[in-house]
Amino acid sequence: MSFRSLALGDKVTFLDTGPTPFNVRAISPDQRVVILSRPVEGTDAVEYTMIDWDRDARGLDGTFGKGHLVGSGVHRNLWRFFRGVSADAPATQSVMDFTRWVSLSITAVNGRP
Repeated sequence: MSFRSLALGDKVTFLDTGPTPFNVRAISPDQRVVILSRPVEGTDAVEYTMIDWDRDARGLDGTFGKGHLVGSGVHRNLWRFFRGVSADAPATQSVMDFTRWVSLSITAVNGRP
């Protein structure tokens, strides 16, 4: 299975993040960048990460936020994020700074290795 063919809603498990998968939230128009999030256990917060296929790495920024409920504008807001539109952007978008990179090690997508 090629992990590069991720789709919105796919559940991705990384070698270094434990068993709770991240959900694919957005894919850049050129398919080179993927934004993912997962709930933070015991809270109502969400943790974010990013895959950059060109770097073959996963970006970490330590951002935790309330996230978006599906249907609450997440697609519009991520479209703005990918295009660098900052006017009217939610606070999460204005602080995301994926500057720490770790080796990309996907162990499963949708529960399949």
